[in-house]
Amino acid sequence: MILITLMSCAGKPGTKRIVGIPEPLAITREPYSIEDYKGKINGEGIPEWASLYLDRGVHGVETLERFKNHYAFVSWSEGHNFNALNHWVDGFSPELDFPRLAAARIESRFLAAAPLPDDEYGSFFETLIRTASDARWTGAVKEENFWLLRRAVSQESGNFEFFILVTISKSAFALQLEDVFRNVRPNPPPTRDQVNAANRVRSRFYEGF
Repeated sequence: MILITLMSCAGKPGTKRIVGIPEPLAITREPYSIEDYKGKINGEGIPEWASLYLDRGVHGVETLERFKNHYAFVSWSEGHNFNALNHWVDGFSPELDFPRLAAARIESRFLAAAPLPDDEYGSFFETLIRTASDARWTGAVKEENFWLLRRAVSQESGNFEFFILVTISKSAFALQLEDVFRNVRPNPPPTRDQVNAANRVRSRFYEGF
């Protein structure tokens, strides 16, 4: 995955900013226990959206009635430093961070149709992902956040994992995605077969998205 990274330089020279890993995540893990989570100390349960995400990814979150007209995206980060992760949540900006989430999900859609995208789509694929990452997306909303302390059975101690739920209306996303497609200028130009392969995915883009 070309978009996944944990740390990225930002702001003043020498400073670091935590960058969340965009959805999709590999949900399958070795057996684990949840040692602690946001709200547990107050007797609260795990929020429904977070439980659905842990079980089924964003497609699970999108089954909720309140999100039936929206796409859901989740940004994730993990580590041992609770305070640093909390600052990451506070500093998360839909305007600045959503383009990376959108690009990662677009990337996954094309990869689902062709595991070797450079062969199948040529320069179109890399240019599309870069264009989506650089686009100025609007309408994304930072809905909620959640954290948990997860310990795998093979580990003596666990890691904190933080999740940020972001949504955008399906209509707003679709309009802006069309702009992204129109602004793709691959170089060198893809072959006719590569153009046809990309167009096949584009024509059925939202099937399984």
